[in-house]
Amino acid sequence: MSTTAIPGIVAAGRQPVWAIDVADLPDITDDTTSIPLTAVTAGQKLDCYYDFGGLTLDRTANTRSRQRACQKVAEEIKIGETISGTLTIVWDQQKLNSETPEDQAINAAYKALPEGGEVFLFIAHGWDQDVAPDATTVGDLWRVRVSQIAHLMAASAEEDIMARADLAGSLFVPNVTLTAG
Repeated sequence: MSTTAIPGIVAAGRQPVWAIDVADLPDITDDTTSIPLTAVTAGQKLDCYYDFGGLTLDRTANTRSRQRACQKVAEEIKIGETISGTLTIVWDQQKLNSETPEDQAINAAYKALPEGGEVFLFIAHGWDQDVAPDATTVGDLWRVRVSQIAHLMAASAEEDIMARADLAGSLFVPNVTLTAG
């Protein structure tokens, strides 16, 4: 008996996310169809730093009403969109300035999302988290600003130490392919 809603389809482990510095992708517009594979692989992989439900991103259309002289009914025209979301990640304040690889690894996602900084999030829906991206990988690209980082209080002794990045943006580019070279 299958434990999935669709036989053969498992959602868990199929949504890797990378944070890419905006400087590595300077010419992105809503018409962009591909980005360099090297930009993604040089970015910080985030999905191992948060629990399921730890990343939320929502898009809300910005509209205005328009009614031409010959129209009987006014129509809503999309003039842009607002993106908001949160990313709750593990971190350890006591190891922020440590130089050991283990201590640097635990804070890698935290350092990739500086408060006030701007990053692209590349999300490859349906791609195995354990497989490196390649030229066949397709994903969504979100340009977001980290408006605030909150250091969260643990509710029990068994919880990880977490920080929440509040995200805001205005650019979403779906189905972006990766190009080699």
